[in-house]
Amino acid sequence: MDDSPYLLLIASSKPARTPAFERAVALARASGARLRIVALDHVNLLEVMGLFEPRALAKLRDAHLQSYQGWLDSQVEEERSRGLDVSVQMLWTGHVFDEILHCVRAERPSMLIKDVHHEPSLQRLFSTPLDWELLRHCPCPVQLVTRSTHPLPVKMLAAVNLYRSNDADLRLNDHLLKVSTRLAAQCHAVLHVLYVYDWAAIYASGATMMGAMPVESGFQEALSDAHEESFSLLCTQHGIAARRRHFMTGTPQPTLEAFARQNDFDLLVMGTLPRHGLERVMGDTAEVVLTHAPCSVLIVKADTLEMGC
Repeated sequence: MDDSPYLLLIASSKPARTPAFERAVALARASGARLRIVALDHVNLLEVMGLFEPRALAKLRDAHLQSYQGWLDSQVEEERSRGLDVSVQMLWTGHVFDEILHCVRAERPSMLIKDVHHEPSLQRLFSTPLDWELLRHCPCPVQLVTRSTHPLPVKMLAAVNLYRSNDADLRLNDHLLKVSTRLAAQCHAVLHVLYVYDWAAIYASGATMMGAMPVESGFQEALSDAHEESFSLLCTQHGIAARRRHFMTGTPQPTLEAFARQNDFDLLVMGTLPRHGLERVMGDTAEVVLTHAPCSVLIVKADTLEMGC
């Protein structure tokens, strides 16, 4: 297997150059990575018809796939003529997440790129949306793309987490900023870093069998100062200019959303953590932000495959 870095685009089931399609092509050009397009299609109505008319199903499915395959092939040939190393595969499957996970584990892409898909609230009560499944379980960085006026990100925001200072958290912050700075350099984008200091969550997590943490204003100020100092040190270690560091106080999810919208960021980079205790709160933050995504979102984990693009 070719070990050179490549990007994996999970294509829309419709023959259209979606925002994720344009983002994947632009990133492949900017990074010099190969691009692999995987189209996973499935029409439930055809499957229902197939219960009664198997032969009719086969004909309709083949006609549908042939039409879509023809469009994909034309797009691939166009990009190849412009010098892009790109391949395409089309699969008919009702188990989209399983197929994606199999592909990622077998081929180890440096990033998975997909259009964000907003599930109706009622549907989310009965099933886990595909985007959330990828956020939780995909072993490589995942970029979920919203509508964008730029094929490449122009203004990026990395959101770090300093709630705890154990090895896993430190690795996550370092990994997140390494991925962010590398991607910003490839795209010639401006990178800002944000930390939302949530005193209420820290206080709640600090309660022990011996009682709660002290609530005196002096203690709160000292803790806030310590977090701000740690944030400043982290940014310095990764070469983030002072004017692009943002230390804010509040609840992470609404603060992140509002800040990203108000400042016209087009890519938000976040990390996910193991889902228990306070760490679960931070994991849920990424999922809630995704539900109301103010811009495209790139999700990385401390234990993901190293991003090579």
